[in-house]
Amino acid sequence: MRKVSVIVPVYNAERYIEQCLESILAQTLKDIEVICVDDGSTDSSGLILDSYAAEDERVSVVHRANAGYGAAMNAGIAMAEGEFIGIVESDDRIAGNMYETLYHTAQQYQLDMVKADACYWLEEADHLSRKHAKSLDAYYNKVLGDVDRNIFFSFFMNIWTGIYRRDFLQRKDIRFQETPGASYQDNGFWLQTCMYAERAMWLDRAFYYYRQDNPEASVRSTEKMMAMTKEYEYIERLLKQRGDEDLLPYCYSYRLLRAKGTFYRIADEHKRAFCGQLVSDYRRYKAYIRENGALDRWFREVVRDPEAMCSRVITAKDRIKRSLDASDSIIIYGAGNKGDLVFRSLYNEGYRDKIACFAVSETPSESVLADKQILEIEEAVKNHPKALVIVAVIRGSGMYGQMVQRLSELGIKQYMDGSDIEENFYIL
Repeated sequence: MRKVSVIVPVYNAERYIEQCLESILAQTLKDIEVICVDDGSTDSSGLILDSYAAEDERVSVVHRANAGYGAAMNAGIAMAEGEFIGIVESDDRIAGNMYETLYHTAQQYQLDMVKADACYWLEEADHLSRKHAKSLDAYYNKVLGDVDRNIFFSFFMNIWTGIYRRDFLQRKDIRFQETPGASYQDNGFWLQTCMYAERAMWLDRAFYYYRQDNPEASVRSTEKMMAMTKEYEYIERLLKQRGDEDLLPYCYSYRLLRAKGTFYRIADEHKRAFCGQLVSDYRRYKAYIRENGALDRWFREVVRDPEAMCSRVITAKDRIKRSLDASDSIIIYGAGNKGDLVFRSLYNEGYRDKIACFAVSETPSESVLADKQILEIEEAVKNHPKALVIVAVIRGSGMYGQMVQRLSELGIKQYMDGSDIEENFYIL
């Protein structure tokens, strides 16, 4: 029996699949199998997969008519023979010691699943930024059980940074929804594993590199307005069929959270139509987010006046884009987490080439971030006098006030608030 079965769902990934497979086959844990499920690719992905299978006996390939992500994943799980199952998306890559570290941890502590952090990865910008929940530091590297169940859902939502004991998936009958053409079917798998794992651990390390610059990634789609809603309807049905009504609050609260994300992701012309779903969902499930003040306030704003909410967001986006389009160049003032978030948002909106540099208030400890210089704000403004400055720290914080004051001293009265970008754009 192999130690880990790695499932790689593939659909038209010829540009990235070799890099992905090379990272898997280079694992320090050699006793793995790699199951590639070609879900009806129309490019050269299938041929590339077959060439790897011919060269390495650990690789197997299944070619199927296109049936969707969930069906491809279920086919891979059904084929798997390893003690544990891992998942790698075909446009991502992983660190060489990922599965060895996860496997030995899972065996040492007899875990149903063990996960870790991830890095947002922009290959063209040579940029990695770790996704780490500092507020959860007390829970990393510890065995968590049912009493900690709520904490499970606080970690970064994903299915691919860890491994799952195959026997655990079988006992709990954890599978993906199979709906051709659907998206976000990873949500249901994530929910189920977090709902049912009896022993779990999150490691305070990052092994997984989550690509952010694939223009074909499903998360970029501005269509499929109801895909997320249908995924949560599926989980609700599943829990009721199993008699696990006590777990429904997790489904309902995340249904609302993900619905908000859908509102910002979909094209502006669909937002007004989707507000009807938002209003209906909030009226039915609002009790489940009563302690999430920010999310509850957002939904109440929608319910009170959906038209005003849509107009405000669309108008704000247009205003921000007009400012970005009219700018000669852009200085991101802040090189921390908010600066990284603003950078990734601008990158994904097509403004990478306009970004002149990052700026900080003191002498920078690093000279480059995401292939852009990091300069003191005085030097940045001197070198790029016509640049639009975006203040990328928490709005209203002491640091924000100090930075705005520094800009005023430099004669800059007009600037953009990075929080405006965060609040009005969908950011991967």
